[in-house]
Amino acid sequence: MRNAAALGCGKARDLRWGDRFMSCIPLNLITSAALTLLASIGTDLQAQSPTVSAPSITASEPAALVRGRKETFKLRGFELKGATQLRFPSAEQIVVELKESTDAGQAKGLENKVVGDKQLVAEVTLPADVPTGFIEYVLVTPVGEAKSKIIVLAPESSIDEHEPNDGFRGAQELRVGQSVRGSIQSDKDVDVFAFPSLAGQQLRITVTSGGALLMDLAVQCYDARGQFLAAADDGPSRDPVLTLKTKIDGPIYLCVSSSHDLGGPWHSYLMTIEEVK
Repeated sequence: MRNAAALGCGKARDLRWGDRFMSCIPLNLITSAALTLLASIGTDLQAQSPTVSAPSITASEPAALVRGRKETFKLRGFELKGATQLRFPSAEQIVVELKESTDAGQAKGLENKVVGDKQLVAEVTLPADVPTGFIEYVLVTPVGEAKSKIIVLAPESSIDEHEPNDGFRGAQELRVGQSVRGSIQSDKDVDVFAFPSLAGQQLRITVTSGGALLMDLAVQCYDARGQFLAAADDGPSRDPVLTLKTKIDGPIYLCVSSSHDLGGPWHSYLMTIEEVK
């Protein structure tokens, strides 16, 4: 019987051919191949595993809440399904009742992978002592928390838009220092408002959408004769901010619309008229 060296690979004659063959391969090559195989398997498993991202909010409806009222509050975004809690950390007196979290439906003219595919509906009751201005809220879901802010208004300085108000003759009345909650309810819808002004007033008109990813607002300004005065499409964000110095006494007309003539759900806005001293 030949010695083990006669096999050329340091193994005895009675080993199977496969074992003798493997013993001829240097150990470093076996290790490298095994690592490559394991890495490939790990990559395949990772590709097959669902990616769970953190929840996020892309829009709210309405675009502002009014204290002293019970209101329906809708949120749109990603990973909102199964939400267990909606809270306002700086105003714990706000009472929240979660109603449902479902698929949001197809956004008009946009892809859901951009604007969010889930929605949450809640009933919120704001006591009269809730401070006005921006307030943070936190939505708790099975995959994490999403934070955003909403404006709280006082009822004495805000109104809701009422249709029909799509022309100068049917313009809804406002006053300087007041806010209006509105909605572009359908494609090509235009909301028209009128407010009295005095010559020399420096005014700022701010239109804030419920979700800038879902709507691009524009505002135009006219005098009592229907003459164009000013317009704004985008401000620091996609929400327009218009500044105007009035030249004569008389009503001013404001026309709010979508820059792309789109309307429907998730097209709410808040418009505020302020005098700048």
